[in-house]
Amino acid sequence: MPKGIAFGITLLEILTTMAAGSILFGLAIPSMANLIEQNRLATHVNNLRASLHLTRSNAVHQKEQTVICKSSDGKSCIRTGKWTQGWIVFADDDRNRHRTEDERLIFVNRAVSSNTQIEYRAFGSRHYITYRPSGLTRTNGTFYVCNPKAPKRSKALILRKSGRIRLSDTRADGKPIKCGDKS
Repeated sequence: MPKGIAFGITLLEILTTMAAGSILFGLAIPSMANLIEQNRLATHVNNLRASLHLTRSNAVHQKEQTVICKSSDGKSCIRTGKWTQGWIVFADDDRNRHRTEDERLIFVNRAVSSNTQIEYRAFGSRHYITYRPSGLTRTNGTFYVCNPKAPKRSKALILRKSGRIRLSDTRADGKPIKCGDKS
């Protein structure tokens, strides 16, 4: 290498590289945020579905009435508020659909992320679901789980009196699920 010649990077090259990197980074961040919201929503759908399956399974295998209900403290059922506050599964020994201290707590699901909305629509109570030892419930109903930031990933968990749960991408009328939709 001849003396007096230096190799390096010019300021213009550094600025060009930084500008290109900033553009690529700016494009990737919204996609990553959307992916995170979609994964959160899928997690909440799966947790709720697993909780319903656990409630039914316990009722059948232990031959005891088992309840899943909204709960903000992880110990007792609530009538106000939303399912996003959390829920519990418990063995309902006295069959009153309210957990007392001596009734076995089977599972606790804490509050879900703030962007997720969970609505339960049913004939009868919207605060709890009771599974009998036969695995049957007392009502049909539908949980709608959605997130305004990931609307195409919204799901419906459709509960039948037989105790079976079906996952759907649409409402009962075939229309898309919308957050806060009252129909």
